[in-house]
Amino acid sequence: MKNIAVILAGGVGSRMGLDIPKQYVEVSGKPVVGYCIDVMLNHESVDCIIIGVADCWKTYVEKYVSQSDVTKPVYYAKPGETRQESILNTLEVIKSIGAEDGDVVLIHDGARPMVSKEIVSRCLEATLSADAVLPVVPMKDTVYMSNDGRHIDSLIERRTLWRGQAPEAFRFGPYYNINKSMSRGELAKITGSTEIAYRAGMNCVLVEGEESNFKITTPEDLSHFEKLIMDESL
Repeated sequence: MKNIAVILAGGVGSRMGLDIPKQYVEVSGKPVVGYCIDVMLNHESVDCIIIGVADCWKTYVEKYVSQSDVTKPVYYAKPGETRQESILNTLEVIKSIGAEDGDVVLIHDGARPMVSKEIVSRCLEATLSADAVLPVVPMKDTVYMSNDGRHIDSLIERRTLWRGQAPEAFRFGPYYNINKSMSRGELAKITGSTEIAYRAGMNCVLVEGEESNFKITTPEDLSHFEKLIMDESL
């Protein structure tokens, strides 16, 4: 059985208001996506990596990977118009290199640079008894339901709510087949990788995530990440 890590780095990051996608912003001399690439390259249980990257950034990413001391197969896939379509493109590459149905695919966001070795290990370990694994953290704030954004319609029990993170882990065969069976329109409606696994009846389990494993979505997130890296270097 092989463990294959997917890193999605093809997004444009339009909400950031930057000249380049957020995953390629350099922080302390390393692109944001480089931090999670390093984790996957150095994790002893990850056998190979697929990076979803636009053609205009492929040479840049290849150069970064080539500078690593770790020798591990790295393949590349073109991004799709949506996140889930990008995932399908990476799954097609995985299939083309001879993956078996029982292999595990870890899907991670290139803009989630603080992923730890421990989270990766927890996800892989959980796939020994599950078809799909999602790291989560508990909801800290009280959550209200409002249909118009102005009036409270109901309260939601906070202890039953969890915020999903990445990497999300799946048995390759079933997950590939689910994605392959969907139209582009259906794929475009998917908001989380585990969503279609759950809807298809795959055995999905939750594992402990980490608050530090946040996704860079806003300029404030990027500033927070830069500060964390600076503090670590002191």
